[in-house]
Amino acid sequence: MPTESSTAVAAVDVLMCPGQLNELITQQFPDYAACRVVDVDGHTLTMEVDGSGLRTRPGGTISGPEQAGLADLAAFLLINARLGPTLMALTSSMQISFLNRPRPGTLRVRARTAKFGRRLCVILAELLDRDDVLVASATLTYAIPSTPQRRHPA
Repeated sequence: MPTESSTAVAAVDVLMCPGQLNELITQQFPDYAACRVVDVDGHTLTMEVDGSGLRTRPGGTISGPEQAGLADLAAFLLINARLGPTLMALTSSMQISFLNRPRPGTLRVRARTAKFGRRLCVILAELLDRDDVLVASATLTYAIPSTPQRRHPA
């Protein structure tokens, strides 16, 4: 599988559509039932989140671990959209910057591939609040399992 960069991006088919990804959330991530993938292509994924049920800090700010979990979920789903069910894709590193105070309400998470290699994928994720204000930005690296282990039996 070729790698890609932001300067030269070829068309890539997805193996899982938003409906299939939402079913994956329901089956594998019941704690994220408030998350719904609304758009996906081979390079980007957009997920909407009903933030009213997310954990908050005093003062009504959505907690940092909750924001990190949303970025991680979006990256995982983007990798699965592109490869098909790959439940053993694992986060190997994550760096997140909290930029603004997100309050409960609708959030949007946008994830896009920076590099998609055979063994490692780098995903850039942004969390935006209901006013389209950037509240967090993350860079995630995922380890991709070898091909025989990639697909989870149905």
